Amino acid sequence: MEDKYVVVVGGLNMDIAGMPGKDFIERDSNPGEVNLSVGGVGQNIAHNLANLGVPTYLMTVYGDDQYGAILHRECETNKINLDYAAEIKGANSSTYLYVTDGSGDMLAAINDMSIVNNITPDFLKERLAVINQATLCIVDANIPQESIEWLADHLKVPMYVDPVSVAKARRFENVLNKIDTFKPNEMEAELLTGIKISDESSAKMAAEYLVNQGIRHVFISLGAHGILCADESQTVLVPIIKVPIISCNGAGDCSMATIAWAYYHFGKKASLKEIGQYAQAASSITVGSASAVSSHLTAQNVIDRCRQAVKN
Repeated sequence: MEDKYVVVVGGLNMDIAGMPGKDFIERDSNPGEVNLSVGGVGQNIAHNLANLGVPTYLMTVYGDDQYGAILHRECETNKINLDYAAEIKGANSSTYLYVTDGSGDMLAAINDMSIVNNITPDFLKERLAVINQATLCIVDANIPQESIEWLADHLKVPMYVDPVSVAKARRFENVLNKIDTFKPNEMEAELLTGIKISDESSAKMAAEYLVNQGIRHVFISLGAHGILCADESQTVLVPIIKVPIISCNGAGDCSMATIAWAYYHFGKKASLKEIGQYAQAASSITVGSASAVSSHLTAQNVIDRCRQAVKN
């Protein structure tokens, strides 16, 4: 085991995308492409961390089916450690199936993610010693609420949280005061604060509300308007780095990973604003890729992109 590492507790999916040609016909068989790729919020964060040079353990579950074998192999290839993951006998691996129309917009999706219910308090208890020796632990909201709350009560290392979606953000309502670092988007922040975010001022109000609940560091993703960073002493808005966008898929997971990397790499030497700048630099690399995790994401590329943006 590495002396210094990060633990990610969360989802690992097989993503199946159906992409027809330009002329999509409903209720008919359409020629096109079907692609398989490894996904899941936890996996994406872990993959980004590995690309940034951070030894990372992904504590997740997968089935003993053909997808599970692919998921395991891909994680090994991407240097994501699965020593403390579990293969669940007789279970389907978590799968996300979606179909787009001719312009690339999603028509419908089906997720089969019930396997994550195996990430129980008992599952976490068996791994708690390893988790509590990490530099930090990142939790994605795909795991059951009772597991989130159990982990929050037993963690001795900083808890970093990605709320994943508006529907799942509520799973953290009872443990906000246990969270070290929280990275919601504006809709998730609105849900948890009751504050409608329409501009920088209202975003600051929402961030301050979350800090007052006991969260030490808040980073609210505001899309094209940047990232609002806050702690008990300050709030600062860090703008995006403008680049040609190929896909925004995975940008949020990349930001979460980069915020964690900044703490892992720099400790308390990095200011709140600098962490936000690193997150925006990393996101600008990710949106320039068609993949959810960019192969160009490295620590040096993030630092170089950040320095270049600050100069400009």
